Amino acid sequence: MMKVKPATPQDVINLLNAASRLDRAAIRTLVDNYVRCNCGLADHPMIPVGVTEDGEPQIGMLGIINGLYGVDEDAHGPVVANIPDDPAEPVIFSRNPNFEE
Repeated sequence: MMKVKPATPQDVINLLNAASRLDRAAIRTLVDNYVRCNCGLADHPMIPVGVTEDGEPQIGMLGIINGLYGVDEDAHGPVVANIPDDPAEPVIFSRNPNFEE
């Protein structure tokens, strides 16, 4: 049986970058899609959510991942996605330089 250890934000970044290199389109689609969520989720203190153009709360994959580590005073988590304009290029995940643990 494989031993599992708690994942640090850097572990998650490394995994997401590896996945992005393996399947650019799938990871880009996951990161670039959001679903509307209810106010209960939107009010969760550790899970960052966005807002649609019509003011409805929405969440994406990165919000759930960042919810594992919490958010800073600006409601940003430790993992950020850099989505290039060229869809042939992989999404690059990195550490939020302003996030302090």
